[in-house]
Amino acid sequence: MAVQLKNSRSGFTLIELMIVIMIIGILGGILVPAVNNALKKAKAGTAKTLLMKFKSGIAEYRGDTNQYPTTLKDLLKRPKSGDEKVTKKWNGPYGFEEGTEDVPEDPWGEKFHYKVTAPPAKHPYELYSHGPNGKGSPKEERIDVWD
Repeated sequence: MAVQLKNSRSGFTLIELMIVIMIIGILGGILVPAVNNALKKAKAGTAKTLLMKFKSGIAEYRGDTNQYPTTLKDLLKRPKSGDEKVTKKWNGPYGFEEGTEDVPEDPWGEKFHYKVTAPPAKHPYELYSHGPNGKGSPKEERIDVWD
């Protein structure tokens, strides 16, 4: 014959629950910053990849037309005005799939900066993302195609 205890209860004690909650809090405190850091690096990597696609497209555009594009949109669609030789030699889209309508934005939802530079400049054009803090952020935060 089995004996039953009258005071036996199933479940967790308050101390056990507090220990589990504390462990979850510690793990969350360790994992959240690590995940945020990985996300920041992934966005920067995505921006750099897009910049390299633009750079490749700009090189192809220049190879076909003998000029640098006026805007990044010129990589996707035949320029409607300007030098007629350029519009005839245009053989795009350059760097992106056919049917891409709009110039992609950086991972932070901002437009990439593109500008053809004058000859004494170090590079023939500027092309960069302002980075996670957007316009007005210091130059050190930029993600530049030439870096």
